[in-house]
Amino acid sequence: MHAGYRERPQVVIVCMCRMQWDRRPALQDLQRGGVVMPKCFGNRWCGSLVLAALLLPGLAPAQGSGGDWRYGADLRAGFFASERDRRDGGEQSDESLRARLRFYLQRELSPSWLFRTRLAGSFSSEDNDFALRLDRYRATPTGTRAGEVHFDEFYARWQDANNRHQLRIGRFQTAFNLPVVPGKSLDRNDASNVGIGWTDGLYWQSQLESGWEWHAIAQANHPLGASNTARRPLDFSDDGSRLGAYLALRSTEPFGPLSLRMLSLNWVPDSLAVNGLSDPRREDYLTVTAKAAAGWPMSEDGRRFVLAGEYGRALETPQRPALGLVGSGRTAGDAYQISANIFDLAPGHHVGLVVGRAHAGWLTSNDYRNNDDLYEIRYQRRFTPDLSIEVRFRIRQEIERRIGAERLQHDRDLYARVTWRIR
Repeated sequence: MHAGYRERPQVVIVCMCRMQWDRRPALQDLQRGGVVMPKCFGNRWCGSLVLAALLLPGLAPAQGSGGDWRYGADLRAGFFASERDRRDGGEQSDESLRARLRFYLQRELSPSWLFRTRLAGSFSSEDNDFALRLDRYRATPTGTRAGEVHFDEFYARWQDANNRHQLRIGRFQTAFNLPVVPGKSLDRNDASNVGIGWTDGLYWQSQLESGWEWHAIAQANHPLGASNTARRPLDFSDDGSRLGAYLALRSTEPFGPLSLRMLSLNWVPDSLAVNGLSDPRREDYLTVTAKAAAGWPMSEDGRRFVLAGEYGRALETPQRPALGLVGSGRTAGDAYQISANIFDLAPGHHVGLVVGRAHAGWLTSNDYRNNDDLYEIRYQRRFTPDLSIEVRFRIRQEIERRIGAERLQHDRDLYARVTWRIR
């Protein structure tokens, strides 16, 4: 037995299509609280069937519980294609089918308290690493692996009788996107596209006067990584980085043409490896953002033009060599996005453009890679509030050249996807 190791229970899910096992180190999985799921070598979708077999019994209404359980699901699936001009002068392309499936279960425990949990899995037509994971962090700084299944919600919610104050305790979702067709955020958007992410901690919301809302989040971070996007050289090995904070003041009450006004501050203490991960020095990573959106009617049949924008600044940034960039000194920490949209071009048809830039020192956006310019057009056809299709074309290009690179990396990608919610 490994020194200092306390045995924890292990759950093993057996795939019967072939008696071959996933030999990943059991000790590592148990230390991380993992549920080990053998790879299926006979059928790439067998893991999905096993998952469905696990989930469906749990979605049955509870009997004799003294309260009603509510359950539902959402599915997002589509075709994804990309091309890349690599830094070394080569080219590459990729095509795949991807999907995300999420099941939720919730129950009102009292007039003030609610419990909710949700299981989420992300899958691909290419390699899948089928596993039910109970980790508190994601496999990489920007996401989970295809085939992994996680609880991305597991929380208790309290709210007062007037619905003006609310507290969530546990694992929950946070997202503060611009209200546009290509909805994106520079700071918090835990699970965009077919990705999986979450926030562990406490989330307090309060309704203030004149339509303003106060949001305060205390986020717990694991030593091996975060549960939402934190790009390198952000690192959580220092004990001082265990707890971060996010504060926001937002109004969605109409004010003239304005439909959104928001200010936010994100603080991740002792997490920024200024000189790179190999150097022990750590600094606080602190960002501020401002968002706004305005809309104007274009016709009497409901067509609207919406213009929205966001600006963010990181107050401390890493040295350029820490990110592998040519030159010396600190990287720039600014980021912005601007979006122009027409809603109900015809009933249920929406189209939007977005242009954005995130300098190398902007490290916490799920929608924008640092050191990138982005140009995107997206079309959405919404059939019902629960069923829609979207088509996106996007271009991304690096701003600054990396050490040893022959040229800037240039990406073009396209997807066509459907989203269906079952309530």
